[in-house]
Amino acid sequence: MKKGVWTTTFALTLASVFVLAGCSSSQNAPSTSASSAKDEKIKIVAAENFYGEVAQAVGGDRVEVTSILTNPDTDPHGYESTPDNSKSVYSANVVVYNGAGYDSWMEKMINAGSSNEQKSVIKVAEDLQGKKEGDNEHVWYDPTTMTKLANSLADQLSKIDAKQTDAYHQRAKQYIASLAPLTEKVQKLKQSSPTPIAVSEPIFDYMVQPLNLTIDDTKFAKAIDEGTDPSPVDVGTLQNDLKGKKVKLFVHNVQNSSPTVENMVKLARSSGVPIVQVTETEPKGKNYLQWMTDQLDQVGKALGSK
Repeated sequence: MKKGVWTTTFALTLASVFVLAGCSSSQNAPSTSASSAKDEKIKIVAAENFYGEVAQAVGGDRVEVTSILTNPDTDPHGYESTPDNSKSVYSANVVVYNGAGYDSWMEKMINAGSSNEQKSVIKVAEDLQGKKEGDNEHVWYDPTTMTKLANSLADQLSKIDAKQTDAYHQRAKQYIASLAPLTEKVQKLKQSSPTPIAVSEPIFDYMVQPLNLTIDDTKFAKAIDEGTDPSPVDVGTLQNDLKGKKVKLFVHNVQNSSPTVENMVKLARSSGVPIVQVTETEPKGKNYLQWMTDQLDQVGKALGSK
C-alpha cells in the first residue's frame, strides 16, 4: 500500500544520524566481535516485527532483538525514524528489513554515517526472494519467505558466533517446523483448478499463487496500491464481476480505504461475494503463524472448504 488511511509523508532526519555517528569516538565504537565476551549478545535490528520474531527464534538467548515497527497502525512506507532507531541501527551486528522499496527509511539509516564493522544486512525481498524495487514487495505473504529468512539468519549468526553454529541452525529448524500448520493449510486450501478472485490491492498476492487462485482485477488493484484512481473501465469490470459473482471472493486490505474501495466492499457484500479481510501489518497479540492462519481460515470459509 502506498497511500490511504495511513499518512505517507516521509521525513528521515539524517542530521540526527550524523550527530550520533559523530559523537561516537573510536574508544566508544561498537565492538567488531559480538561474541568477544560471554555475556555480550549479538544485536539484531529488524524493521518489521514479524522479521524480528524470526530473529529471536533463531538467535535465542544469544541475541538482543529490536523491532522498529511494532504498532500495527503505523504506515511502513511513510515511517519517520527516530534518533533511537538510528542509534540501534548504528550499533547493530545484524539488520533485517524488507527492501524492494518497501522500507527505504531503513536503508538510509544504514548508509548514514559510520556503523558497526561487523554488520550483516539481510534485505528479505531482494536477497532471499529475488525481488527488486517496483515488484510486489509484500513477500512475507509468500509461505517460503520465513523459512528462507530463518536459514539465512542462522548462517549470518554463525559467522559472528561460530561456536554456536549448531545451535543457531537447530533453532532455525525448530522455527521452520513450527510453521508446518501454515504449510499444511495452504496445501489443504489449494484449488484443483485456477479459481478467480478479486482484490482491493496486491497485499495478499504471494499467498494467492500457491492456493491456485487467479486475480481478475490486477489493474484496479495496482491503481489502489499506487494511490491513484482506477480507470472507469477497470471499475466497471470489477463491478460486473462482483454483481455477477464471477469471482469466488474479494480480498480487502482493511488498512487502506477509499470511497472507491468501500463501494466495492458494499457491492461484494450485497452480491453475496465473501469478503476476506487482510492487513499489511501484524495485528497486536498475534504472531506470524496466527496472523497468516486467521486470514487463511477466512479464505477457506469463502471457498467452502471444510
